[in-house]
Amino acid sequence: MEKEKEPVMSMSKERKIARKKEIEQMKRNAIISKIVSICVVAVLCVGLVSYIGYSIHRKATRVTPNSNFSAQLNDKGFIDGVDASSLLTLVDYKTIKAPLSEIEYSDESVAKDIEKAVEAKKTLNKETDAAIANGNIVNIDYVGTVDGKEFEGGNTNEEGTDLKIGSKTYVEGFEEQLIGHKIGDEVTVKVTFPSDYKNEELAGKDAEFKVKINGIYDVPEFTDAFVKENLSEQASNVEDYKKYLKDTNYATNLTNYIVKYLADNTTVTSYPEKYVKQSKSLLKFSEQSYYNSMNQYYIENLGTPAYKSFEEYTGVSEKEYDKSLIEPAEKQVKAALIYQAILEKEGVTVTEDDYIAYLETQGQTKEDFDNQVEIYGKNYKLQEMVKIKALDIVKGMITVE
Repeated sequence: MEKEKEPVMSMSKERKIARKKEIEQMKRNAIISKIVSICVVAVLCVGLVSYIGYSIHRKATRVTPNSNFSAQLNDKGFIDGVDASSLLTLVDYKTIKAPLSEIEYSDESVAKDIEKAVEAKKTLNKETDAAIANGNIVNIDYVGTVDGKEFEGGNTNEEGTDLKIGSKTYVEGFEEQLIGHKIGDEVTVKVTFPSDYKNEELAGKDAEFKVKINGIYDVPEFTDAFVKENLSEQASNVEDYKKYLKDTNYATNLTNYIVKYLADNTTVTSYPEKYVKQSKSLLKFSEQSYYNSMNQYYIENLGTPAYKSFEEYTGVSEKEYDKSLIEPAEKQVKAALIYQAILEKEGVTVTEDDYIAYLETQGQTKEDFDNQVEIYGKNYKLQEMVKIKALDIVKGMITVE
């Protein structure tokens, strides 16, 4: 029996089927392409939105330096348009009690100040035959070694350095080994660096110093004659100078106590955001001004800047630096609100004449005031007077016991 023949498809029909498959594949590719395009566009949109969002956020948080110190202050030295009393819970400043032990200036502190005063007038004696004693200030040169090798920072390079015997400025045992020696002596000093010494390479190591005694300082006695010659602006004799030290430091300690007490016991309920922003701008301006002046000094004297950029100077990115300004700015604003609130409650204002009168008590003049106004603006200087006046009010009410 013959095998049945399979039907033969015409070429025309084959082409139609192939074309149909081709069209279907094209449709699938088109759909896939469209989906991919939509996804790409979506990703780009998300990226663009994120970038725009970041840009807007960065623009809003970036701190722009501002040299206008008087901006947002009125002619009373108050933050303009701000009722300070409504923005904080102010401590009862009329009933503050301060412990005398934290305010008075001790006899020990007076003695240290006098010691500094006479030592500031010391003269180097390179010829005396006297031996070094505890309390003497000497000038020495030295070369230090560990295991027979010099170490960094252990050589004065014959430039001489001053050391007060008994000050415990150097490694334990160093100063004591110089006692009894005289000018011109070369002394071998042996010490052991403490185990917690800041330079880890030297910590716990035995060291040897070759020390040369260059001279012993003559320090004048603290007498009425010394006071008249060197401290005549403050006093005319020893007892008056001691009283001057006690009185001025008592006043300083009292002011510092009040400033801290007011800040620690007052709560800000709402910060004036515009003025916080202004404070951040002033802080950044001051920091950048210092950075620029330092770089200028290095360029003029060393031919190269100290830092390549402001970020290198601060050690952080500008974004991080700007963020770090929030806390100090709010601290400044809080203080300004406190002093303003006290004057608001007392119904007191300050004037240009008040500030000039204050400057005169500090040995300055109206010309000094005018010069300061030229730099900072009058309203900023009046804000300083607001603080002075507020503290004076509290000083008149505080009890020290």
